[in-house]
Amino acid sequence: MRRAWLGVGAPIAALVAVIIALAIGVFASFANDQDQAFERNSATLVASNLDGRARMMGAVGLDYANWDEAFQNISTNWNQEWIDNSFYSSVADALILFRQNGAVRYTWVSDAHTAHAQELAQVIAEAGARVPNLRRLARTPTPQDTVTNTFARIGDTLVVISVVPITREDDAARIAYNPLRGYDYLAIAQVIDAPSIAQAGSAMSLEGFRLVGADQQAGPDVIALPVTAADGDRVGDLVWRNTHPGSAAFQNRIWPVIAALLAIGAFTLLITRYLVLHQIRTMAGVEAAMEGARAKSEFLSKVGQELRTPLNGIIGYAEIIHEETESQAAREDADRIVSAAKHLHVLLNDILDQSRLDSGRISVKQEVLPVAGMVSEIHGLMRPSARAAGVNLLAQPSAAAAYVVADHVRLRQCLLNLVGNAIKFAPRGTVWIKTHLAEQGDRDAVVFEISDNGIGIAPADQDKLFEPFSQANAQIGEIYGGAGLGLSIARDLARAMGGDITVVSELGAGATFSLSVPVASAKAFNAA
Repeated sequence: MRRAWLGVGAPIAALVAVIIALAIGVFASFANDQDQAFERNSATLVASNLDGRARMMGAVGLDYANWDEAFQNISTNWNQEWIDNSFYSSVADALILFRQNGAVRYTWVSDAHTAHAQELAQVIAEAGARVPNLRRLARTPTPQDTVTNTFARIGDTLVVISVVPITREDDAARIAYNPLRGYDYLAIAQVIDAPSIAQAGSAMSLEGFRLVGADQQAGPDVIALPVTAADGDRVGDLVWRNTHPGSAAFQNRIWPVIAALLAIGAFTLLITRYLVLHQIRTMAGVEAAMEGARAKSEFLSKVGQELRTPLNGIIGYAEIIHEETESQAAREDADRIVSAAKHLHVLLNDILDQSRLDSGRISVKQEVLPVAGMVSEIHGLMRPSARAAGVNLLAQPSAAAAYVVADHVRLRQCLLNLVGNAIKFAPRGTVWIKTHLAEQGDRDAVVFEISDNGIGIAPADQDKLFEPFSQANAQIGEIYGGAGLGLSIARDLARAMGGDITVVSELGAGATFSLSVPVASAKAFNAA
């Protein structure tokens, strides 16, 4: 029992372990995918935020710079009063007018940054002056192309800058302007200090969002987005904490999953243990029953062999008495002895056949047999019995059903049993032996139909017909006799030959027993 339990329980335990390992692997892979998606998506979100701020500054700056009046009062004739009255903003933090060499010509900053206005203006102008191909901006095909963006850093403050040349509104006049006369440039900037950066991070659901210098260590377990100026110099890094949402969710949820899988595994083991024990008990019971059946079959076989010899002797002596005695009474007694002994001999053979079938010790041959010949043989053998019972026995073989594959002796035994039963239960009636072809599944079969117009069988009693030592009902046994083995043996033999026996009947309307046997194929003919 322990070996059986280990043989079944160990694989189930291993299977549960494999399922847990697979579940952990799948969840871990999913968590890793979520972590990587968080890194990509958060970086894209931050970059989009920066780009949106720069585009907003560029749109405002273009309104100021691509303006004939601004070109006239700045680049043609410097008009300080007009500039003071015109260059301010409620959107930007700083507006700086500078030349290509970075020289600041005008500064306007919001009230929040007046304390360090000069430093801010210088940083913005220098960043603008470092924009590559600054002079060519004014000669681009469209006004929108004159705008370029860059970034600067003052400590932990990020400055978003849009640079636009001061040009005429007309595109032809803007492009035709002589670049040797030089350009004035407007840098419009948004200053994002550390608290504003943190506030922006909160709006994007990013923890620890801040700006660090390019040469500073951001620390472990953070995501960094480099902030690069227009000339390619690295201004610094925007960093935020990598919260690993996938891994966090994995750690929170994997233990309940593992616990559930372990509970399922334990429950499965308990059920398996119960099933194994039940199976062992069942197998032990079946084995004991099979052993008992084998012992019974061996006993019947030995008893049958022991009874055959004296039975044959009784028949022989009775036949001698019948031949040598002159007394009519003695002859009649001898006939009765022979008849009873032959009946006992048939019963004994049936019991031996049933024991062989039960123990699986019976074998059948594969022979090609002519159907018409089998019908003629059975008709000839059973005609005397039919005549004695006053039964009209008719044979009607079909020409289409030519050959079958079966054991000659066993097929004859089946047919003799079926025809004998039909004669017994149809006194003074008619018995037909017919054949025809039929399809059974994926192969053809020859069906021997034994029909009679006798007493018939009630539908409720038909299931009992093929059980060993059983008859349709007790009254049948009392009137007609028999041990109830003939049909059981016949059906088992038919199935052993690849066929079957079925019955169709109604009480008082006769019965039709159908014995099906496989049709002889070309391969069977070649083998024969």
